[in-house]
Amino acid sequence: MPGFVALSIDPKKYQDNYLDDLFGLTFYQQHLGEDYAGFASYNKGKINIRTHRGLIRPTFSNDMVGLEGTMGVGYCGDNREPILVDSKLGDFVACFSGNIINRDELIERFKTSGHSFAWGGVDIEIIAKLIAQGEGYIDGFNRMNNAVQGAYSVSILTPEGIYVISDPSGRWPLVFGEKNGAVVATTDPCGFANWGFSYKRDLEPGEIVLLRDDYLETKGKLPITKTQICTFVWVYTNFPNAVFKNVAVSAVRKKLGAALAKRDIQRGFIPDIVAPVPDSGRFCAIGYHQEFCRQINEKKIDRIPEYDEVLIKYPYAGRSYTKSSQTKRELEAHVKQLRSGESYSGKKLVVCDDSVRRGTQIEKNLMPKLRALGISEIHFRISNPDSFSYCRWGKSVKKGELLAAQIPSIKKRAKFLGIDSLEYTTVHELAEAIGLPLETLCIDCDLPSQSVF
Repeated sequence: MPGFVALSIDPKKYQDNYLDDLFGLTFYQQHLGEDYAGFASYNKGKINIRTHRGLIRPTFSNDMVGLEGTMGVGYCGDNREPILVDSKLGDFVACFSGNIINRDELIERFKTSGHSFAWGGVDIEIIAKLIAQGEGYIDGFNRMNNAVQGAYSVSILTPEGIYVISDPSGRWPLVFGEKNGAVVATTDPCGFANWGFSYKRDLEPGEIVLLRDDYLETKGKLPITKTQICTFVWVYTNFPNAVFKNVAVSAVRKKLGAALAKRDIQRGFIPDIVAPVPDSGRFCAIGYHQEFCRQINEKKIDRIPEYDEVLIKYPYAGRSYTKSSQTKRELEAHVKQLRSGESYSGKKLVVCDDSVRRGTQIEKNLMPKLRALGISEIHFRISNPDSFSYCRWGKSVKKGELLAAQIPSIKKRAKFLGIDSLEYTTVHELAEAIGLPLETLCIDCDLPSQSVF
């Protein structure tokens, strides 16, 4: 899912560098998208915009001149955003995170009415066209919401301020932070502390806010029915130090690892080593190991596995999960994971990771590297519940790609992947780890799994 930042400052109070803050906060959205990056700023009555293909630091480090201002947005994602729109409402800039399920239907409706599309009808074009039909921005947001099926977060830079709109379902979190003379709203608050911002609150489902100077004002509320925040936000999507709904992402991941360890302890299985798939499985592996440490301290068990990193992520590789094609995903997954140079001959290994979606990384990439280390048994422990259904609300996994849908039996799936056992958490363990009622969480892709050790 793409990431964005909306930043507004009061020049009379603000003591820092606007471009540094806008650049830095947007850089910390890079893990949400690597294909494109872009910035737009409002300065002295004019909107300036610039987008590049590729990562933020290589493409923008020496190309921020002309983007000075008092408010602006930054974007990282899979499309060339933000976009500048000339409309009856005036000029505005838009960027988007989410997925429009009825995209094709809306495109056809616009084309029938004589509209054309400059970028092939990507989601942000549709969003912008729907908003521009309004009698004002608030009316436009309501028209957009009435027409769109899916889940979204939207940021709109206008001369009057930056509007940030949270989807009525609340699936994708938006977080509000502030420091002296500045206010920010973002898809991931992981960079707040490094840039002097403090976390204030999450935007409510359907909330429309306006950032102006150094304050945030609620301007309206889209009608809501059922709200459910995506659990994958805590399991994988957002950075480990992020906090949503006052729940720390890293803490959730460690609790899920502990839940998997408890099951292994109950059945009397103690591996020689526990290791993560870096970086996605690291906090699950830490939680798994910590549970063994806790129980040996309580004298419930007499030995524990070593924590080690038998796979080493090459720091200059990109993310494989967000790549647009299977070929690109497989290549990046292979490039980024290196096997250790040590020998692990005869060892029983538990590998912790966040999820098994397509299974290609385990089967084609990780297993050959792990077996080459001489490991005798390889057991995967997965912090996300078993996923039989693709996510309709996002874009990372498409219909028909999930391994679980193709091989429902976990035992047969483990055999297909070439591993000795495969274990998932349950949706109830997931809800308990997050600490929010199950009915408030989106688990559309997660189904309870059975132990198959």
